[in-house]
Amino acid sequence: MTTTATNIKPLRPRTTEVQYPRPTLDELVQLCIDFELITEVISVDGKFHFLCKDEQFIVSPAESIILVRGLLIGYFAAHTRDDLSLADWID
Repeated sequence: MTTTATNIKPLRPRTTEVQYPRPTLDELVQLCIDFELITEVISVDGKFHFLCKDEQFIVSPAESIILVRGLLIGYFAAHTRDDLSLADWID
């Protein structure tokens, strides 16, 4: 004979969404530097020069955001199996 468990509560859907402010480019670059993904950053004539793992990237400000996000997503996915691309950023 089975008995009904009384100490288990049903899962409830989250009633409020958690949203985070979008990180700035400076914050993302600093994280990349902290995790040793980027070793040097230079701004020249409106372009950014990134030295990443002994390879140089020369990118526009818009492209630099994509670059550093990609570096961080790859880093976290490889080390924690957590995917930051699923975060709900506030636009």
